[in-house]
Amino acid sequence: MDKLHKVEVQNGPSEYISDIVLIDEKSQFLVTAWDGSLSQFEYNPNLKEVRLIKKVVHEYALLCCCYAFVLGKLRVYVGTVQGEIFLVDFENSDFKPVLGNSTQLGVSKMVNVGNYTFIASSWDGILQEIDMQDNAVIRTTKLENNTKVLAMDCVNNLLILALTGKKIRWLNLPLNNNDRGEVTEVETGLKYQVRDIKLTLEGDGYVTSSIDGRVAVEYFEDDSRNFAFRCHRMNLVDMQFVFPVNSLAFSPASHLLFTGGSDGCVSLWNLETHKKIKQFPKFNENSVVKLACNEDILVVGTSDDSFKTNAVVAEPLELQSSRLYVLFKE
Repeated sequence: MDKLHKVEVQNGPSEYISDIVLIDEKSQFLVTAWDGSLSQFEYNPNLKEVRLIKKVVHEYALLCCCYAFVLGKLRVYVGTVQGEIFLVDFENSDFKPVLGNSTQLGVSKMVNVGNYTFIASSWDGILQEIDMQDNAVIRTTKLENNTKVLAMDCVNNLLILALTGKKIRWLNLPLNNNDRGEVTEVETGLKYQVRDIKLTLEGDGYVTSSIDGRVAVEYFEDDSRNFAFRCHRMNLVDMQFVFPVNSLAFSPASHLLFTGGSDGCVSLWNLETHKKIKQFPKFNENSVVKLACNEDILVVGTSDDSFKTNAVVAEPLELQSSRLYVLFKE
């Protein structure tokens, strides 16, 4: 992690970046944005180059995406702010609705859980398991009390959800038809709303980040290992600015964690030593809103999220364009 070669990606989305998903098998990555665009990029780790392969645009904002290879062919799905879930047809620039979808509000996250299936969560508290071969919902679970799913992750057979009301819930997969599977729910170790959640490498714990510049690391079986730390803050003489920690990403096969915040910075932490390893120079004046990492690259999405701090929007805001960066490992 000592030497990284930064490349700014051309032809990226101009509006708020909502998701970044790496396709490791093909040295590609997907980016969704609030302008309704889904962009597919290809990168070359040797030449340190990135190029746009395909781009399709939907009429509504796209919030998330996921992929799988079905019978050797890449399939990409997206979720919209309207609650729609689509299979993307890149060749014809078309979006094919998933059969049986019952979500009415934004699809907040999608995760591939294997066996040609993925789970989609939503702001109206619905979990849907979708069969990619049939392009149809095969199992639906409605969370109680109008609970919204803010973030979601999956490792092996464990699915974890960050919910409104400062709740964390984890479920063993596969989901059952008549209930929610084996469910455990606890309160988050953070005081304010969670922005992102990631399971640890071994699946023995999870990391959450919040809007008040904090990250909590919590373990399922050993509470004595739990800890939290403050980050993405600006210290002045008589005050401190606190920035949301918007995105988390683990470096593969390690306990090294990247955090991205609304201060426009990315930090790298060692969760075993509880120490910061590296502070990356600020990318631009926008917030770091999404991170994605694999063995070759770290993808950083920056967007202007200043609209989130405006209590009332009386007129259209002039927001800065989003920008994408790929950091190649030397």
